[in-house]
Formats: sequence, structure tokens, C-alpha cells
Amino acid sequence: MSLAKPFNTRPLYQQVADEFIARIVQRTWAPGQPIENEAEIARSLGISLGTVRKAFDILTEHKLLERHQGKGTLVADFEGSKMRSRFSNIRDQAGNRISGEVEIANVTLGVADPDVTAELQVNARTPVLRFERRRTHLGRLFMIEDVYLRVDASVRQMSQVDLESVASARWTGQDLATQKFEKVAVEVATADDKRTFRLKGDAVVLKLSRIICSYQNRPLELRRARCHLGSDLIYATE
Repeated sequence: MSLAKPFNTRPLYQQVADEFIARIVQRTWAPGQPIENEAEIARSLGISLGTVRKAFDILTEHKLLERHQGKGTLVADFEGSKMRSRFSNIRDQAGNRISGEVEIANVTLGVADPDVTAELQVNARTPVLRFERRRTHLGRLFMIEDVYLRVDASVRQMSQVDLESVASARWTGQDLATQKFEKVAVEVATADDKRTFRLKGDAVVLKLSRIICSYQNRPLELRRARCHLGSDLIYATE
């Protein structure tokens, strides 16, 4: 198998990492699956063992692969609760990351506003999937998000049901998210916030803006959220 493409000036180990990412996205390497050892992969690709190890290091650093003593290297389980909440800064009193029970609504496909296309680094005619995401914890709504998902042109041919499936799957069908950049601010609750979160009197909410990116810093998702932590949740950056 040849990994190098014409005019590709990126180091070979990064190209190998790209190949491994593609295998995970396409489920050639399925979540939880043990994969071949580094020497076998190096032989099959016709490259050095050191190059494969550097590519493995990239994926391990971004928690896409897990190395276990005596078990070898496994593909991370992206459907597990730990991985689903890995980008969340919301924690319970015990310090556990909370992603909540998620409900998706109002899924639409169209051209986004210029500020959204700029943050997603797409041109003005690129389709963007927009939807609302509501998160609850122990039955209490604590976050409502406007989500903008980067998708490719093939989604134009999809039914509404298929679009909703893409919204639920998020980026996992097209890429792998490895990092986030989030801004947070505290604001006085608006009348809409008070209705949404059932607040009374003087109250504050968190205003969150987050970009989730691939390991190559390619923006995959923009979310703009408002959050009321209540007495049982905290926001922690570490």
C-alpha cells in the first residue's frame, strides 16, 4: 500500500496517522478492536517501524488508540460514556464529567451566516447542518445548544431522517474529533433563560462557545450554548 500522494509534503508519519484515522472512521478498525502490532503494520505498509510508532504516538496522544499492558493496542470506544463526555467541562460534585442525556431537535441543512462559516472555515456555499441540542442531568435541563456541524455535499441528497441521524452521529461518520477550544462567560439570565431553565429572581447563566476540531485542527463543529449549573453541577477547565 502506498501512502504518499503527489505533492504531499507532510512527514510520512503524519500521512500514516491519516491512514489510521481513515481506518477508524470507516470502521476497518472498530471501537474496542485490538489491532495488529506495530511491526506487522510496518511490514504491510512497507515503511519503517519508527514511522509507525510515531503515527501510533499521535493517535494515542489524542486518545484514539489505547495501549494496554498484555493486551496490545486497542481502538478507543467512542460510544462509551467516558469518551462521549471527554470534551465536557461540566462536572458533578464528585468531579465526574457530565455530558447529560441528549435530545436533538430542529435539524435543518442550509447556508450558514458568515460568522459561522468563518469559525468552521468553510466557504459561504458549503452546506452546514444546524440543530438544537438539549442536555439534562437527573431530569433537569441544564444546557441548550445551537449546533453547526460541518458536513460534505453528499448530505444534500439525504432525507430528513438521514439528516437527523447525521446530527446524532455528529462528526464520527466523517472524521475524529480530538480537541476543543471553548470560551465561557457569565451573563445575567434573560427572560428566555428563565423560561427555559425555570429560574426565578436574580440568576446567572453561562454563555459557552466551542469549536471541536480534528487532530489536524480542522473545525468539525461549532456550538453556542447557554447553561444553568444549578446547585449540583460545576464548570471546571481541568
